[in-house]
Amino acid sequence: MVFHFPPISGGGVVVIVELANILAELGHDVTILTPDLKWTGPEYNPIINSEINVIKVETPSRSNLKIASRRCFSNMKEKGVQLGKEKQFEFILTIFHPFHLVPKAAVACGKELGIPVIVKIDDAVYQKATGVKLIQRKIEQIYNAKTLQNSTRVLVANQNTQDLVNSFYNVPMDKMSIISNGVDLSRYHSDNTHSKKIIFSGAMYAHRGIDMLLNAVPKIIKQVHDTKIILLGSGPEFENLREMSQQKNISDNVDFKGWIDREEIHKHLSQAQIGIGPLRLTEVTNNALPIKVLEYMASSLPLIAMKNTLPSDVLVDGKNGYFIENEDELVSKIIFLLKNSGTCTEMGQKSKDMVTKFDWSHIAEAIVKEYENITPNS
Repeated sequence: MVFHFPPISGGGVVVIVELANILAELGHDVTILTPDLKWTGPEYNPIINSEINVIKVETPSRSNLKIASRRCFSNMKEKGVQLGKEKQFEFILTIFHPFHLVPKAAVACGKELGIPVIVKIDDAVYQKATGVKLIQRKIEQIYNAKTLQNSTRVLVANQNTQDLVNSFYNVPMDKMSIISNGVDLSRYHSDNTHSKKIIFSGAMYAHRGIDMLLNAVPKIIKQVHDTKIILLGSGPEFENLREMSQQKNISDNVDFKGWIDREEIHKHLSQAQIGIGPLRLTEVTNNALPIKVLEYMASSLPLIAMKNTLPSDVLVDGKNGYFIENEDELVSKIIFLLKNSGTCTEMGQKSKDMVTKFDWSHIAEAIVKEYENITPNS
């Protein structure tokens, strides 16, 4: 049971599609229940395994995602219970995000059907808010805490998220398991072109820190003139960043690709030399694991990210990239890697070696194992 599903785009939707496809390939009978939403943004239209049953549920205010996220509960619960009785599901898997009520509906279905509900958390909290939004966040925290506490199992990406969910939502530590996101290793490769291309892939939000990267460009191109910054994706900061690029007279060195069809992303990654992770530490980026970072690694790219924004088993400083603490370090590490192609290639290979444990098949099997380990009295 999920709120976001194709043609809606985004990293969370990729997670849902990859997991569903792998589970179906492993022989499981998979049904996806999702609100019928009107989507006007960039579309994501992946191949969905033909054995997967996708059911879109009528949803009030379907064209306004913020309102629909709150009003989808009743219809999702009703349809979930109906299907559960018809198909005798063994367990429910749902994806948590603090702004919608699908996990709450999933937990309610599980309770009525008497089956386990596993909640996978990708985004645990919002960034800090003030004023009216702060009040809204407090209300959301209360009902999200009840949802997570009433679920059977909670899956988190890493120890940091586990600690956060424990303190913020008061979910017992022994109710949670650490299972990360994954990547389709077969889709990504490296052309080893030593192209001097530095790549960022993903939605452009302020907390990603792409402005820091653009600030660094004038210093970088003084040392490595043919450096090219490749920015894949769009988002709230897209126009501000493009204007910033023009003001700094670095437009010739920065290529704003905009929205890229997901099936084309691997081609751009294969031609790059360095992958850029989050460059600003916030509540959202603290020890997070964005899908794009695993895709960088699968493409044999060394990583550069702000200290503490990625888990220590994903970016090992000095082994498959560098953690930086400020703009000066960002500049120096990029210049070093661009000038030392051997080190860059070696670090990229270590990224490739390290990412194998994140293959989606391993992640899907781990989730099924969680269900199998649930006792009847859980």
